[in-house]
Amino acid sequence: MISIGKRVSQIFRLIMKKILLILLLLIILIACQSQQLQPVDIEAGDMCSFCKMAISEKRYAAEFIDQDGTVFKFDDIGCMIRFIHERGLKDKIAVYFVTDYDNLKWLNAEHSSYVKSEAIPSPMASGLVAFKDRLKAEEFSRKYRGQILTFDDLWRR
Repeated sequence: MISIGKRVSQIFRLIMKKILLILLLLIILIACQSQQLQPVDIEAGDMCSFCKMAISEKRYAAEFIDQDGTVFKFDDIGCMIRFIHERGLKDKIAVYFVTDYDNLKWLNAEHSSYVKSEAIPSPMASGLVAFKDRLKAEEFSRKYRGQILTFDDLWRR
């Protein structure tokens, strides 16, 4: 028979192993989340990868990071779309970012709402702007007599 002390010791070791396993899994989970690709801020002197103009108005800016980790920045959402189309890069992109027109914060482009209108004075005349909130996009669209688009719609143009 096993003494009570030995049994308590065995149970304690088993519990400690489970706790260590859970901690290890949490560390791995946190490490995986921290490797999520993040947008790279627009710096003074950054040039559009497509048209080579200075990126001077962040509210129209876009960028993508390819599967190799290279960042490509654009002064206009339309420049990013044309750059990718012309080079056949759509399947080689890891993540796309656009700037929210209202608050100038980076957004995941695939989850954003877009407005296209000839009345929007974007740098290269694409007339495209992005919003996090679809309701804001709809309101903006009414003001500028624009069309609401999704990320997928951008590739059909």
